[in-house]
Amino acid sequence: MTEQTPAPAPTPQATPVAGPLTVREISGDEAVETLLELGGSFLQTPAWGRAKAGWRRTHLGWFDASGARVGAGLVLSRTIPRLSRSYAYLPEGPGLPWDVVATDPAAWLDPLVAWAKANKAFALRLGYPVVSRIWDREPVKKQVVDNGLLSFTSLPTAVDNPAARSLEAWLDRNHWLPLGADGVAVGQPRLLCIVDLRGRSEAELLKGMNQQWRRNVKKAEKAGVQVRAVGPEGLDTFHALYVESADRDNFLPRPKAYFDVMARSFASDGADAPVSARFYEAHIDGDVLASALMIRFGRTFSYLYGGSTERNRDARASNALQWQAMRDAAAAGCEAYDFRGFNTSLGATSPLTGLLLFKLGAGADVVEMVGERELVISRFWHLAFEKAMAARIAINKRRKAARASADAADI
Repeated sequence: MTEQTPAPAPTPQATPVAGPLTVREISGDEAVETLLELGGSFLQTPAWGRAKAGWRRTHLGWFDASGARVGAGLVLSRTIPRLSRSYAYLPEGPGLPWDVVATDPAAWLDPLVAWAKANKAFALRLGYPVVSRIWDREPVKKQVVDNGLLSFTSLPTAVDNPAARSLEAWLDRNHWLPLGADGVAVGQPRLLCIVDLRGRSEAELLKGMNQQWRRNVKKAEKAGVQVRAVGPEGLDTFHALYVESADRDNFLPRPKAYFDVMARSFASDGADAPVSARFYEAHIDGDVLASALMIRFGRTFSYLYGGSTERNRDARASNALQWQAMRDAAAAGCEAYDFRGFNTSLGATSPLTGLLLFKLGAGADVVEMVGERELVISRFWHLAFEKAMAARIAINKRRKAARASADAADI
């Protein structure tokens, strides 16, 4: 077991709730307040809703019998063309006290289902943000090197969360179907790489990295690499490096407009704001060698996208960038540095497998969430929606390569 493994969701406690619970619409500010209190995801914020073109957004609050707001969530809805029926999706949400929810899921989820039905949703999809299992990085890295495919889910775990097992059993009984298999996420990733920052000094974080990572951090310092955080004005530089990386590693890049909307949606007045987006730039005398888009929400600091150039690769700018961002996150009081996810269908020669090893080398452990589940409310309308989406994707593919398929897989 590594020196400090991310903690699972808290053990269920007999915390009383003044039931029954009700769900109703709230303002975006109210949602953010509750999400920050409960440690919710940035994907449940108004800023994320603004960044998702083509989706209608609704903020919901959970209220107990006393009128206290005890949860919040962002519902993204997509409607069948010319009809009022919609598909409702809560990415990595809602923000609820999941330790309590696991003891009685029906009390918390049934009011959400009732709201969805009343608003003519034919399906409801949730990305349950509950830690299921955690693997230490060393066995995972060995499995990658020895066996190629990332079939580490059969390995012994450092953490197996009983609250997640209880929740999953209830979801299975109540026809919430899992989306994706063996870690391959349909929307948001189920397998994440997370560095635990809690109570750790910079020296301890550096010690948690592998030897190669520590060497690269020193190389960057010797080469004179400096790292700065900038706002939306860093978009052009970021996107140029991101596209260069896409060409080099053979993946389809997103358009600049996508990141422009995201950066501006999460823009804040200061780097220490609890909700903020920044472009981190690693440079030598102003020559930017690596750039990355980071989002902070409450106690979590997330690395979303990055890019680098072939120029001066020996300077190890990418390592310097991540190390500075990690230190900034710890200094801001964050508890987790989230490298985001991956899928287990990668082969050992894939560039994306190299990215996974990069994240693990930085001291991240592999954390599996309960992940995405879907409840079909109306099979008829669900089938009609699937056909409409398939037609839309086919049309867009003909217009511009595979751009629409990427949109459909990463909402």
